[in-house]
Amino acid sequence: MDHSPAKFVLLLMAAAATWSSVFPVADARSARVITTGCTLREREALLAFKKGINDTEDDLVSWHEGNQDCCRWEGITCDNATGHVVGLDLGFWTSFLADQISPSLLSLEHLESLSLQYSGLCDDAHHIPEFLGSFKNLTHLTLFGMLCHGEAPPHLGNLSKLEHLVLSAPATSKERDLKDISWLTRLPLLSYLGLSYLDLSSVVDWPLVVSMTPSLEYLDLSNCSLPSAARSLPHLNTTNLKHLDLSRNYFGHPVASCWFWNITSVEYLDLSNTTLYGPFPDALGNMTSSSG
Repeated sequence: MDHSPAKFVLLLMAAAATWSSVFPVADARSARVITTGCTLREREALLAFKKGINDTEDDLVSWHEGNQDCCRWEGITCDNATGHVVGLDLGFWTSFLADQISPSLLSLEHLESLSLQYSGLCDDAHHIPEFLGSFKNLTHLTLFGMLCHGEAPPHLGNLSKLEHLVLSAPATSKERDLKDISWLTRLPLLSYLGLSYLDLSSVVDWPLVVSMTPSLEYLDLSNCSLPSAARSLPHLNTTNLKHLDLSRNYFGHPVASCWFWNITSVEYLDLSNTTLYGPFPDALGNMTSSSG
C-alpha cells in the first residue's frame, strides 16, 4: 500500500469536503452563534433614541458609534443566536433619564422585555407614549414610578403576548389615574398586574374587568381609591388568581358582599385597612390555600 504524504493530504481534503457537504446547516448555525452581534438597524435605532434624551449622568456612556456591538451596551439584552435586541432596561439602574422618548425604538421588533421605571421618558405632552402598544412581541413591561402624567394609554391592550405589567406609582405620589381599564381584557396571557397607588376611583366596573382577565395570578390594587368591592359575579373567568392585594382601599361595606370569595385558587389575600365589616361568608372556607 502506498502511504506517501501527498496521498494522505488528498484523503484529508476529501474527508473535509464530504463532512461540509453532509452537515452544512449545523456548521453555519454554529458560526452564527459565535460571531453574531447586534443588527445595524437596531444599533442605529438605539443611537437615535439616545440623541433625543437628557442623559445628565452619562449612564449610557457605552452607547456610542465606536462600540459596534450594541449587545454589550448597558441595559441591553440580545438573543445569542440571532443578535436581535430582546431586552431594554432603562429604569432603576440609571440616575435619571428624561425628555421625549423616540419612536425609533419601534425598530426593535423582537423586543420582549422593556423597563422604563423611575424615568421621565414621556411623549411631547408628558404622557406615557402611545407607541409602547406597538411592540407586538413584548411579554414584560415595567413602567413603575414613571414621571409622566395622565392615564396609561389603552393602546397597551394591543400587546397580546404581554404576561407581566407594572404601572404602579410611587407611594408618595398619585399623579396618574386610570378612568378606563377595559383594555386589560384584551391581554389573554397577562398573569402579573401591578396597579398600586394609582387612582382608580372612577373605575366602577373593575371587578368585572378582573374577572374577564383569565390568566391573572398576581394582582396588586393596594391604595387605589377603589370605590367598592361589592359585586355579584356569577361567571368568573379568573380561576388562576393566587395573590390578591386590596389593602388601603376604604370600601366601607359588608365583607361578605365582596366579589372574590368564590375564587378558590387564592393563596394570599390582603384586606387590611379597607373598613370592610361584618361576618365573613361561608365561601371563605373554600379558600383552603389562603393566607394573609
